[in-house]
Amino acid sequence: MKTVAITINKGGVGKTMLAKTMATAATAAGLNALVLDMDTQQNATAWGKRRAKTDRPLPIARFVTEVDLADEIGRADKAGCDLTFIDTPPGRSSEAPAAVEVSDLVLIPFWADVDSFEGVTRTAHLCRRLGKPAFGVLNHATPNSRTHEDTSREVLQAINLPFVPVVLHRYEAHKVASLRGQTAQEIEPDSRAAEEVQALWAWLRAQLQDSTSAVVHTGAAA
Repeated sequence: MKTVAITINKGGVGKTMLAKTMATAATAAGLNALVLDMDTQQNATAWGKRRAKTDRPLPIARFVTEVDLADEIGRADKAGCDLTFIDTPPGRSSEAPAAVEVSDLVLIPFWADVDSFEGVTRTAHLCRRLGKPAFGVLNHATPNSRTHEDTSREVLQAINLPFVPVVLHRYEAHKVASLRGQTAQEIEPDSRAAEEVQALWAWLRAQLQDSTSAVVHTGAAA
């Protein structure tokens, strides 16, 4: 099983959205995916409960504390889970280091503003200290504009953090889908938002060195 931590010590940059969309994309690709929600606001957990009432209940999302994180990952692995995403809380806390420590790869979502860039820098230092590969993901960029992307590339290059080649833009489909317990690629499969999510998933899957012929698991992580 592979584990991806999604973290930055700043709120509102799309950590939960990224965890949901990537886990849903993984599920659609035939993988058994799980979202572990370490944020006490439990937004991912609430989304999972809404999703459980739909005709596509997977992936499962459940709340977990720092104390139980390692045990939860172990149970998921034994249950046949292929890929676990850890959604972390904002701010400086012990949850983020714990999530990074158990991960195989770290995604650092951010906006193109000063506060986010400072958060990216601190989180990148954490990942380096723990010896984990990390990548910056520009989220909520303005559609039809290159300004955010160009600025972000320069900042990440300056701090020596790889920039994910897929940029996620600000589309209403992400908010609408979340209210339904779904994701943008499910409610608007032909949209630009869906195209970006699928491109990001393809990139992530390559980074994790998954086989192109994934084994389909019929059971969920218990």
